[in-house]
Amino acid sequence: MRKAIILLIVISGISTAQILTGFLGDNLKKQIEWEEKFLKIPSAKNCERHLFILTEEPHPAGSETGYRVAEYIDSLFKSYGLNSKIVDYWVYLPYPKEISLELIQPYEIKFELKETAWNWDKDTYDDIFTFFNAYSPDGEIEAQVVYVNYGLPEDYEKLKELGISVKGKIAIARYGKSFRGVKAKVAEENGAIGLIIYSDPMDDGYMKGDVYPRGPWRPEDAVQRGSIYYMFEYPGDPLTPGYPAKKDVKRINPEQAKSLPRIPTMPVSYKIASEILKNLSGPNVPEGWQGGLPFAYHTGPGPAKVKMKVKSDWKIRQIKNVIAEIRGFEEPEKKIIMGNHHDAWIYGAVDPSSGTAVMLETARALSKLIKQGWKPKRSILFCAWDAEEYGLIGSTEWVEENYNDLVKNAIAYINVDAAVSGKNFEASSVPSLDRFIEEVIKSVNDPETGNSIFAETWKRQNKSLKQVSNPPDTAKIKFGRLGSGSDYTAFLDFCGIPSIDMRFTGPYGVYHSQLDNFYWMKNFCDPSFKYHETMAKIVGLVLMRLSSCDYLPFNYGDYADEIEKYIIDIERNYEVMLKTNGIDFGGVKEKIKIMRFYSDTLNLIQKKFPKVEVQKLEQKFTQKIGLPNRDWYKHRIYAPGYYLGYGTQPLPGISEALQSGNFEVAKKETKLLEEVIDNIVKEIQNFTKTFMEGK
Repeated sequence: MRKAIILLIVISGISTAQILTGFLGDNLKKQIEWEEKFLKIPSAKNCERHLFILTEEPHPAGSETGYRVAEYIDSLFKSYGLNSKIVDYWVYLPYPKEISLELIQPYEIKFELKETAWNWDKDTYDDIFTFFNAYSPDGEIEAQVVYVNYGLPEDYEKLKELGISVKGKIAIARYGKSFRGVKAKVAEENGAIGLIIYSDPMDDGYMKGDVYPRGPWRPEDAVQRGSIYYMFEYPGDPLTPGYPAKKDVKRINPEQAKSLPRIPTMPVSYKIASEILKNLSGPNVPEGWQGGLPFAYHTGPGPAKVKMKVKSDWKIRQIKNVIAEIRGFEEPEKKIIMGNHHDAWIYGAVDPSSGTAVMLETARALSKLIKQGWKPKRSILFCAWDAEEYGLIGSTEWVEENYNDLVKNAIAYINVDAAVSGKNFEASSVPSLDRFIEEVIKSVNDPETGNSIFAETWKRQNKSLKQVSNPPDTAKIKFGRLGSGSDYTAFLDFCGIPSIDMRFTGPYGVYHSQLDNFYWMKNFCDPSFKYHETMAKIVGLVLMRLSSCDYLPFNYGDYADEIEKYIIDIERNYEVMLKTNGIDFGGVKEKIKIMRFYSDTLNLIQKKFPKVEVQKLEQKFTQKIGLPNRDWYKHRIYAPGYYLGYGTQPLPGISEALQSGNFEVAKKETKLLEEVIDNIVKEIQNFTKTFMEGK
């Protein structure tokens, strides 16, 4: 510690008056000039043209239409002068074969599992996947129905308090609050023999505003398709956990796959759900369980009884990732990776094709800049992943195949899935990149207001203040933390690569339905495609700065602050349990203080010693042994919550052990956390020692 204090005195005279963190001397001026040129290139018209082509046909993973989308992306990358290739994997993908649902009591209805076709919207007429939850096991079952609210663990506990069991019954849950795969897992754990999931109008239908075709929200017969794959166990191909699914690789049997669900599950519209829910008796639902349908909700069971059938075509199918590269001029082995998936359940205008349109336009703009003489130090990869919708499969297989190179050379991963569904900027990241993102969005203006994206975001997040004007100099914006649900998962949770996910959000009620198409985007979301253009500018600056900076703009002091907050939350929520079971965070807190101090030192060191590979500190948060009971997840600070799925569980090893009452595991995980932070401190101390020795 004393050496570090001396070091701070020695280098405290270094100027911190920089516009762009990471750039020094003449390079700062050059970077600003290149950014000014870049910001003039991205085109809304190009984004619109890309989206129109990408959404011409339904293109689910592993399909012929999906292959055509991959080939289109590959051809465009090549036309820009990028080195581009298609990388294939062979993975376990079911397609719907026979899906049916009938109400058989108190009266009979055979439901039509089809969304409405609109005569002005050609995309609602094509042959598309029926109502489908991918990886639902095959089965034909009939039983009484029980309403389980959002299908969270606490919802089932509430039913038990009311004396209501789902054992041997079919549960009906509404979408929201957790990943649909978690709903299937929790229903299975509580003895349900099947699950129906529906979109309640309270959550994304008429209770939010006008529904399609008058507005952007979900109409009564639109359904949310989606995978129920247990990604909280592990993402990627279910039959090749931890290794790439190449053509002739050895696979486990489906019965051995922890990630495959065990009870038949299907999604329905709220038009269908209303016929079931209004025929439930039992007590009125608890407070907070009432949805938006025009009748009082009851829990059941019965008298509503349904018969459901799920049968899929289970095959090993070929999927296609597209990988393109702008080669770095000084450190070509180092790489910044931008990615988004190209597969969609139907047309996928928002999810995922808005992100693909943005990525294509970003690649075009940067390639044009290179022709003008721009030379990034490090390489930039553009990756279009396949089979994300099934379980983050394309990205996970590629990461597993390229693990050794990635942990050695990857600087950061930038994700742009569902890049535009509105006008409100949102970002999730690791804490070390928060300040970097703020700097970037201060350099890009909102296309409607002319204010910076930073200013608009800060004002929206602070609109409760009495007088909201321009943000003060000390203003910071709030960032989300990365759980799962998109392709950053393998990069962060398996490899420990710093990651960012960015998007513009808004009223988006057509998620995973046939209405998520070009017509919806053009009429209800981004008619001018200016927000697509703006996202291309933001992502382009992220790539330019990370690929060209003299030293990497990571701030691990922010990380230390964040970890300390998580510890305080755990101490507050589990105070009695911690004391009773002798779990103490004193050692962890002491390590956090040291980490914060040395992180501040590191920020100064980098300006004199730019070759410090600070991105590798993120890898110190991972451990080979993985999290308890789900070894694939290696990150000790962040993971998708086991009963959240998409949502982030901070300090997952400790938190989930405490939630389950496993105090011995909680003690072990606390010790591991202390070791993880100590390893980071030692790494920073090594950087400090190298600097002091003048190497």
